[in-house]
Amino acid sequence: MTIDPDRIALIGFGEVGRIFARGFAASSRQSVAAYDILLDQEATAPPLRAAAAAAGAIACDSAAAAAAGARIVISAVTAASARAVAEAAARYLGPGQIFLDLNSVSPETKRASAAAVERSGAAYVEAAVLAAVAPYGLKVPILLGGAAAGELAALLTPTGMRLEIGSAVIGRASAIKMCRSIMIKGLEALAVECFLTARHYGVEDAIIASLDETFPQMNWEEKAGYLIGRVVQHGRRRAAEMRESAATIAEAGIAPLLAPATAQRQDAVADQVATRPELKQIADAEWRQMADALLARSHPAEAAD
Repeated sequence: MTIDPDRIALIGFGEVGRIFARGFAASSRQSVAAYDILLDQEATAPPLRAAAAAAGAIACDSAAAAAAGARIVISAVTAASARAVAEAAARYLGPGQIFLDLNSVSPETKRASAAAVERSGAAYVEAAVLAAVAPYGLKVPILLGGAAAGELAALLTPTGMRLEIGSAVIGRASAIKMCRSIMIKGLEALAVECFLTARHYGVEDAIIASLDETFPQMNWEEKAGYLIGRVVQHGRRRAAEMRESAATIAEAGIAPLLAPATAQRQDAVADQVATRPELKQIADAEWRQMADALLARSHPAEAAD
């Protein structure tokens, strides 16, 4: 296989894939190829091809076609698909290629994915994305792990990416990501449960005032909207990530009690948004309106009275 040092392949072309594609294209340093399973479906393929073109990427008919000759192959799929994508990549990758696993999965899943990819002769690098991608784009802070992390950082830093090299041991970067997620996604789920309940009883202003007194640096009026808004926008993906966090906890020999509950709360909101996507149009600052809409869906009989 002839390797093109300037070619990057994106496997998975959702929000993260599109943001990265635009960033790489804007850097004028790489050509970008992309594949997503939605390209296999007649209904979803045309808009996805249009989105790829708009982002400066070439839409390909298969992951193998996207990765053909690419120096770097980036996996940005769902947590549930991450290992299967890595195992499939082992059949078409080869020496000289680097597989960058961006997915939020447990350390054990990352280690299994690394073992599969490395059987092909390609290098495997894990990535822990430590903030929401949308506000940062390519500059989102990312912690890398694996023996080829330094090599990958040297290739991608010129594009504007903010990469930190962590441990050569696969799984450590993922452990940092998963432990962080327990806290961050847990706070989101707590905010949804707390403020929706408070809104139901009409005491949300008192709760805000009390929390501001206890944690004055937090600005709870703004924080409530941000935390609830993240669940409304990305609840399904966050729920999947929390199930991986639960697996991470279990792998440590600790009973995962809170992480599964966090996933359940995130999924519950995602279920409502799936049937009422206009909820995503409500601004974070209007979180009371968002809460009322979620409460109305939870108690349709009361809303009708």
